[in-house]
Amino acid sequence: MPKKAMVQSDGKDVFVVYDGVRIAKRGHPGTRHAGTWISLQPGFEVISSPDHAFLTIYEHDKQVH
Repeated sequence: MPKKAMVQSDGKDVFVVYDGVRIAKRGHPGTRHAGTWISLQPGFEVISSPDHAFLTIYEHDKQVH
């Protein structure tokens, strides 16, 4: 079964949830992480397209979504 990815907000932060696990958090404006995804799980990297319409998720250097 394919794993699902989605973006969720808790009202304060925005997260990428992959297969039911929060793997990344969006950096807050005005911080050094603004405009990027901060990894919350080892081995994951999330990158947004320039217009933020698409996400690319890498797991242990493999593109998975």
